[in-house]
Amino acid sequence: MKLVNLTSKEYREFASNNNYSNFGQSLEYSRIITNRRKRNLFLGMVDDEDNLVAAALILIRSINTFVKEAVAPNGYIIDYANFELVKNFTLLLKKRLIKEGITYLITNPMFKYKVYNKNNVLLIDNENIYNNLLNLDYESMGYFSEFEEYDVILETTDSLSDTYNHINRNTKRNINECLDLGITLHKATPNDLEVFYDIVKKKTKKKYSFYESIMNIYNNKDNQAELYFAKINPHEYLINAKNRYESYHIKNEKIHRVFTRHIGNVSDRLLNKKINSDKTLEKYRNQLKEAIQLDQHYKEDIIIGTSMIIRNNHEVYFLIDGYKEEFRHMHGTHILKWAIIKKYHEQGYRIFNLGEIHNTYYNKNSFYYNQYKYKISFGGNVINYTPNLIYIINKPIFRLFQKVNRKH
Repeated sequence: MKLVNLTSKEYREFASNNNYSNFGQSLEYSRIITNRRKRNLFLGMVDDEDNLVAAALILIRSINTFVKEAVAPNGYIIDYANFELVKNFTLLLKKRLIKEGITYLITNPMFKYKVYNKNNVLLIDNENIYNNLLNLDYESMGYFSEFEEYDVILETTDSLSDTYNHINRNTKRNINECLDLGITLHKATPNDLEVFYDIVKKKTKKKYSFYESIMNIYNNKDNQAELYFAKINPHEYLINAKNRYESYHIKNEKIHRVFTRHIGNVSDRLLNKKINSDKTLEKYRNQLKEAIQLDQHYKEDIIIGTSMIIRNNHEVYFLIDGYKEEFRHMHGTHILKWAIIKKYHEQGYRIFNLGEIHNTYYNKNSFYYNQYKYKISFGGNVINYTPNLIYIINKPIFRLFQKVNRKH
C-alpha cells in the first residue's frame, strides 16, 4: 500500500464511482466560499496492484506561525468497516501530513454509526467501527452543533408505489390535498435564488453568498445543486377549490339527512361522522374563500414553498427547504419532497437524505420534535453519526497550542 497524490480528475472519478462518497467530500466542496482560502490535497491509497482503494480531500490552513490544521470533511472515501484498510490509510496519511507540517487533523466520518427506526428502536449498531478509530488514536471532539449528530435518510429498494405506501398517513393526506388543489413542482434557476433565500433565511444562519456559491459550484453531472419551487396557479386553485367544496357539500347533505332520520337514536359512530363531515366542509369552505381572494389579487403563479437539493452519483440530499408563512397551511414542503423523491426514484436514485434533525429530536417537549416528525414521516430512518474526531500529528506543538489557548 502507498499514498499518492491524485489529480482533481482522478479524485472526481474515484468519488463518482464509489458508494462511500458524499457531496461534502467532493471536489466542489473544496471550492465553496468558506474553503477558498484553504489549500487542498487530493490523496489516494493504492494497493500492490496499483488499484485505488481509498481517497480523501484534505483542506489545510495555518492557525498561526507554528500550528497548521488539516480537515478531511465528511471523512475519507473508504470502507470504514475494513479495519486494516482504515489502519493503513491512517498511518500513510500521518506520514504525509508530517511532511506537510500539519499539527492535527479534524474529520467527521459519515458512516452509519447507529440507525434508528421511526419508533426510535435501534436497528444497526456499528460502535465497533467507532472503537476501532479510537484504537488508532483518533480522539472524540464531540459535536460542534446541535444539528450534526443525526440525519433522516430514506433508502428504498421498493417500487415507487410501495415507497409512497410507506409514507405516514397524515403526510400522504397532505400530499394528496396539494395535488387536489393543483400545487405543482417547478425547477427554478440561479436567477430565482433571491426569492428562494427570502423564504429560507428565517431558518438558516448561512448568508445568501453561501447558497449562491453552492449553486454556482455544484454544477456538473456528478454533483448538481438544484432549486425547486412549489407553486399554485390562483385561477386553477379557485376551480379546484370550488369543485371540491361543491362535491363535498353534496356528501355532507347526505350525512345530515341520515343523521336527521336517526334523531333520538343517534349512535356515537354516526355523531362522529357528522361532526367530522361538518369540519371538513368548513375547511373546504375556507379554502374556497381563500381561493377567491387569491384569484382577485394574483394573476400569475404563487410560490408557496421552496427546496434546494444536491444530488451526486447515487444520492439526493435535501440541503434546506422552507415555505411562505402565509401559505403554511398548504403544506408546500410536503409536495416538494415527495415530487422530488418521485422524480429521482424514476431516474434510478434510491437514497434520499431528508436532512439534519436536532439532537433532542425524540423529546416530545422539544421545539424541534415536529421537525423530526415531518422528516421521518416520509418513511426513512434516523442515522446517528460519530462525534467529530481529531488525530494529533505533532503532539508537542499541539499540547503547547492547547495550553496557550486555555489561558485565553
